[in-house]
Amino acid sequence: MPNAPKVLAIVPSLIASCQINVLKPLNKLAERGKVDFLWKLETKADVADVEWCDVVIFCRNTEPAYGHLLNVAICAGKPIIFDLDDNFWDIPYDTDPELARYHRLPPRLAQLEKYLSFSSLVRVYSPVLAQRVGAFTRNIKMLKSGFDFSLVSAKRPPKSKSTSIVYATSRIVDDQYHEFLDGIIRVLDEYQDRVTLTICGCKPRELAGRRGVNLIPLYPDYDRFLTDFYAKGFDIGLAPLPDTIFHRSKNNTKFRDYGACRVAGVYSNVDVYSSCIEDGRTGILVENTPEGWFEGVARLIDNPALTDTIKETAYKHIYDNYRQELVEDEWLADIASVLPATSSGVAETVVETRDVRVRADFLGLYGIRIPSESPDGQKVGNLLLEVRTPDGYALREASSSVRRTAENGDLEITFDPIVNSRRREFVFRLISLPGEPQLNAEWKSGWLPPSGDMQMLYASSELVSAGGKKR
Repeated sequence: MPNAPKVLAIVPSLIASCQINVLKPLNKLAERGKVDFLWKLETKADVADVEWCDVVIFCRNTEPAYGHLLNVAICAGKPIIFDLDDNFWDIPYDTDPELARYHRLPPRLAQLEKYLSFSSLVRVYSPVLAQRVGAFTRNIKMLKSGFDFSLVSAKRPPKSKSTSIVYATSRIVDDQYHEFLDGIIRVLDEYQDRVTLTICGCKPRELAGRRGVNLIPLYPDYDRFLTDFYAKGFDIGLAPLPDTIFHRSKNNTKFRDYGACRVAGVYSNVDVYSSCIEDGRTGILVENTPEGWFEGVARLIDNPALTDTIKETAYKHIYDNYRQELVEDEWLADIASVLPATSSGVAETVVETRDVRVRADFLGLYGIRIPSESPDGQKVGNLLLEVRTPDGYALREASSSVRRTAENGDLEITFDPIVNSRRREFVFRLISLPGEPQLNAEWKSGWLPPSGDMQMLYASSELVSAGGKKR
């Protein structure tokens, strides 16, 4: 593939969204000879990988310990694409405390916002999330996740006399089923042997042991799950979603999966679904009330012809709009859009850097303070900070920095405290970028302060000059 762009994807894990939205379509493009593709977990990626590629793709990355990979891409002038399908800012503490504590930790949000600010393109999957991301960049594109129809070619069993209902979730701990719980219990009580309910993933204690209810463990392999899910031939699928900004930022995954698997879906009437579903034709939209869920499910149980029509109409809609090949073409267009019109495929970016070797005098080194402008009035501009060891390795525990303006007008760039910093030597690499982040026209390449104007910050609140000058 001599003329194919070299594309690197760095992902935090192999969760379903990373595979569906990034790895699978790019692997398919590589098989077609359209790209030269390499992917790495962020724990395994290194500087050489970033230097190799023409375009670097990140997906859901927020971990500050690997922020140096973004810095390398920025300094090398690599176009950056960031793929995001979740609203990490608004994860509710009350319903998902562990996930909220992890993703809403300020250093992780700061790292996420840094990815967004310096990306050539940010790909999202809902209008609500696009609006949230718009606080950090204007380079946003709304997309659809793809579906690999080769996974649903297996034979299906003959239709049963009873109506089979299913709720599928990728989470063992799930609270969304509470939206339909009272309504579906009424369905089970009133229709009895005429219906069955299968729940894939979580195990609601309120439904465990009930007659006609089958609980299936979570599938670790998403492709295998889809193949088995299709083969079971379910009639009705439940897709509850609370009406919160976090949940409304979600992808419409269940509509895509239910439709492609010829399952007639009953969906919460929130904009994730109401924006893409035609009520009564490609799905049933219901309010999140016991009556709404009971009536929506009962409507399909009592009208098998409507159920069959929705199955086929939704299948055709997903095939026409979400199939894998369309997503592959979108990716190819996105990659081409961020590559400069040069034969090398890499942007010519001039980045000014300055390495300052320092020795910490105290424990808890957590940042620097510098003047915001030179004595003759030249402003610092758009500045990144990397903390390195004397032999040149990026210090992961200090790889994500936050910039703020102090009360006296100086700039502070801070990172997580280095607990054992006392009497250790470090290299502060100051990186002054040309151009500007998308939303701040005042940030331009500017003055880099000398070491004498740099003050080191310690968690003990002591302020010590790296070059001997006190301010």
